[in-house]
Amino acid sequence: MGAKKKPKTAERNPHLNKTTKNLKFKRKAKEMMEQHRKQALLEKSYREKEEIKIDEAEGKIFEFIKNEEDDNAELNTFNELMDTLSAKDNTCADDSLDDDTGDELSVSPEAKRAEEDVVEEAAPEVEELEAVESNDTFAQHFDFDLPLESVDNLWTAQTEVKRSVLTWPHLGSIKMQIPQFVCEELPKSELNWNTNYKLLGTEHLHTMNIRTAILDNFTKEITSLQAEVFQILNHYNDFCHPNVQKDKIDELRLCYSAHILNHMLKTRNRILKHNMKLAATPNIVTIPDSYRDQGLARPKVLVILPFRKCAYQIVTNMGRLLYGKNLETKLMNFSRFTDEYTGDSLRFPQNKPKPEDYIETFKGNIDDNFKIGISLTKKNLKLYTDFNASDIIIASPLGLRLGIASNSKETGAFDFLNSIELLILDKAEMFLAQNWENLLHVIDHLHLQPQSLSNVNLQRVRPWCLNGLCRFYRQTVVLSSHELPEIRSLFFNKCFNYCGKVSISNPIRQGDISNIFVTTPQIFNLIDTTNLDSVFDTRFRYFIKEILPRYRKPSFAHCMIYVPSYFDYVRLRNYLKAESISFAQICEYTKKEKVARARDMFYHSGVHFLLYSERYHFYQRTRIKGIRHLIMYQPPMWPQLYSEMVNMMNETNQNAADGLDDSTSITVLYTKYDLIQLNAILGTQSTAELQNSNKTIHSFTIK
Repeated sequence: MGAKKKPKTAERNPHLNKTTKNLKFKRKAKEMMEQHRKQALLEKSYREKEEIKIDEAEGKIFEFIKNEEDDNAELNTFNELMDTLSAKDNTCADDSLDDDTGDELSVSPEAKRAEEDVVEEAAPEVEELEAVESNDTFAQHFDFDLPLESVDNLWTAQTEVKRSVLTWPHLGSIKMQIPQFVCEELPKSELNWNTNYKLLGTEHLHTMNIRTAILDNFTKEITSLQAEVFQILNHYNDFCHPNVQKDKIDELRLCYSAHILNHMLKTRNRILKHNMKLAATPNIVTIPDSYRDQGLARPKVLVILPFRKCAYQIVTNMGRLLYGKNLETKLMNFSRFTDEYTGDSLRFPQNKPKPEDYIETFKGNIDDNFKIGISLTKKNLKLYTDFNASDIIIASPLGLRLGIASNSKETGAFDFLNSIELLILDKAEMFLAQNWENLLHVIDHLHLQPQSLSNVNLQRVRPWCLNGLCRFYRQTVVLSSHELPEIRSLFFNKCFNYCGKVSISNPIRQGDISNIFVTTPQIFNLIDTTNLDSVFDTRFRYFIKEILPRYRKPSFAHCMIYVPSYFDYVRLRNYLKAESISFAQICEYTKKEKVARARDMFYHSGVHFLLYSERYHFYQRTRIKGIRHLIMYQPPMWPQLYSEMVNMMNETNQNAADGLDDSTSITVLYTKYDLIQLNAILGTQSTAELQNSNKTIHSFTIK
């Protein structure tokens, strides 16, 4: 018998992009809209036949609540069809925003009792909400109809943009890149270019449509810096601040915490207002497009942080903004949250203190594997809610990736990331020290086509969400202590907000080189490269042909090779082993006893080279003694580590009994793609001189 033929399977098209993958879902949405159209015709015919008049009840919400109709009346076949497709029985998960249970919200009598404190004096509140939303940036951003011809241009970064530079007192130089079509459309909505970003002081916060629930607590001690940042965030542009000073990070965290709550409160109020209007018209079948206020998933905000201690600060910030100091009673499960997200601080030595930035980074709970869901109800914040029932998700890249991976076999394991409208990346430079791939993995799983649509009322879903355009409405906020190429690439290549980008770009007047007290000349060697793809191979060839042969001479003993990238570290280690070159190695995976042995051999001239990884030094800050010659394979990712390594070459750290002369040298290899790191080390002016110079070797000496 012949072998059975394997069934043919459709081959996946590798060129199929994410926009194309949504076509199937778009067809389903189109079919649903066609069903709604036919249903509307049936409804019209039914009303004419039975002479039923549907009273338009907008503005009469309380009259409907007082004169509640009997829901148990007998219904004929057509009424059953209406009940099946109406918002009354197919409420989206977002509708539960004001329910204490956080599970579901209906317009039944039980739901009416659950909304008592929300609808109290609601008529004026609804009128005020409508007046505010007419000129609110929240409504302007999410109600904007993105032209289809602009989608491809945004995706391929070919959109014509209007560039401008503003100078504000505290943020400094602000670079703005706004798509031209947005500049042309928004003036019609009273958001023109001249007034949209004019500098407002703290006394003008009431003009930014901040919800009253947080306005008083937010404005008690607000600083001018927070007022400037909040104004940018409130316009829903992508925002990047790559040089956040350590004494300003708390102010910025309070600022974006207020922005998160302001966004969620507006979302919640809009949904409640529409729910009450729909409840006043129980016979309506086709919901008007103006009532589309939700996404395909409930979570709207994703905050990615490096450590648990950061998550604790954000949650307490939101609690204080909403409820003042009464957190224990207003934040459900707060006691458990405090136990799990505080404590476990490292013990720092007193006799040989660590650098100040190291202590600031690693004090407190620095666990990097966590994730927590938060839901906003009418009375409190609920912590530890299921992701599909959460409004806000706070997680680390590792925790979120492991959470996705653990549920990968389940249908819709990452559906909760489909409708994220606000993404916060705080202390983005720390993600590089942890694992940058985890962050990229999470971002690549945002806005994917959902695998299931349970508990979703498509009549309440925004059209751009149905069309798979969520990524073009998402606001991304990136904060870091210093700029890096990976962070810049993420901000400009993975953020597609149609509103454009706003970034802070202030010159660095004094780089980290000003903290050096060793007088050894510092030589910067330029490596000529043709493109980014070949930079790793070009750097390696330059090192083994031009640098290594010279430093293998006995006069260059006690030479450290400092390597920022672990992949380069492994490549160099394999080469040194293959060439039988005398060296010791220390990296983040080296055991403590082997680290001690390598340090001892290097100090006592037991080996010629010490191969040293930057990631190990970042986490340990070990003082390496005996360095006479320092080769930096690439400029450090953290600028403070440059002066720290160079200052280790002072005379007090040398072995006077090794019989070698006192000559020292410092060599830094760089390419044109390393100018961002050099900017933080040398300063903006010196980096510009290197960039514009025709020379390939530059020397800096501390006098």
